[in-house]
Amino acid sequence: MAKKSTLDTSITQFLGPKHWFSWCAMGIAYLLSFLPWSLQQGLGKHIGRLLHSIAKRRRHICDVNLKICYPDMSDKERQALTKAHFESMGKGTLETFASWFQEQKKFQSRTTFEGQEVIDKVLAEGRGCILISGHFSSLDICGGQMARFLDVHPIYKLQTNPVMNWVMERQRQAIFSKTIERTNMREVLKSLKQNKAVWYAVDQDYGRKNSVFAPFYGRQCATIAHIGRIAKMTNAPVVLYDYGRTDNGYHLSLTEVENYPSQDDVDNATRINELMEAVIEPKKAQYFWSHRRFKTQPIEGAPSPYNK
Repeated sequence: MAKKSTLDTSITQFLGPKHWFSWCAMGIAYLLSFLPWSLQQGLGKHIGRLLHSIAKRRRHICDVNLKICYPDMSDKERQALTKAHFESMGKGTLETFASWFQEQKKFQSRTTFEGQEVIDKVLAEGRGCILISGHFSSLDICGGQMARFLDVHPIYKLQTNPVMNWVMERQRQAIFSKTIERTNMREVLKSLKQNKAVWYAVDQDYGRKNSVFAPFYGRQCATIAHIGRIAKMTNAPVVLYDYGRTDNGYHLSLTEVENYPSQDDVDNATRINELMEAVIEPKKAQYFWSHRRFKTQPIEGAPSPYNK
C-alpha cells in the first residue's frame, strides 16, 4: 500500500508548537534560496566542512563506503575525498532550497543539456520510458532543470519530518506535473501508459524484500529488482539520466540503455550497477557516499559493515 502523502493534508495540522522549529528551519531555507549562485556555492562548501566536523556517523559511513569501493585508495586520498563529498553535500543542501523556492528559469543559463533526440526517439514508441539515475548532491536542482526539457514523473521517498514533507511535496508539485511516492506502483504503470517518463534513482538499499544481490564496485550489494521487471512488463525503454554540478552550473545528459532488460533479475541489476559506476567515476565527490549502500547483507543476519 502506498504511504500517505501530505498533499491532501491541511497546513493546520502542522501548526502546533512541536512543529515550530521545523517551520523556522523552512523559513531560513526560504531566505537562503535567494542568495546569488556563487555565494550559495561558497556558503554550501563551508556548511559541508562544518558537517564533516560534527556529523561523525555520516563521516564513518562515507569512510566505510570508500574503503569498500576503493580498496587501493590511500588513507590520505580517502580523507580528501570524504571532505570533498561533504563540501558537495553542503552545496547540494542550498541547491535544494533554491530548487524548492525559486523559479527554475533562474538557473536556465547555467544548465546545459544533451539528449533531446534520445527522449524524442523513445517517447515516439508510445510506451513511456523509465529514467534511471544515481543519487548525487545536485539531485533536486538538476531534477528541476530536467523538467524544463521533459515531462518527467519522479519517484520520491517520504521523509520522517511531516513539515518537510508538506513543503517538499508542494514545491515539487509546482515543478513536476506529477510526483509518485515510491511504493505506489499503480501510479508508475499509469504514467508509463500515458507515455510519460518515470524517474527512478536506483542506487539505494531498499531492503532484502525488494532487491536482488549484484556486484557494485566488486561487492555484492542489494539492488532494486523492479526496474527490469517493469521494463519487461511494459516494454518501456530505459534511459540513463546523468547529471551533475560543473564549475559554472549543471550538465544533464540522457542515453538510451540498449539490450535491456534480460530475462534474469541479477543480470539486470548488475547492468544497473555498472551504469551507476560509470556515472560516478567522473564526479566521485558529488555522489551520496554517506548513505548506507551496503546495509543489507547477502547472508541474512550477517553484521553490517557500518557497525563499529
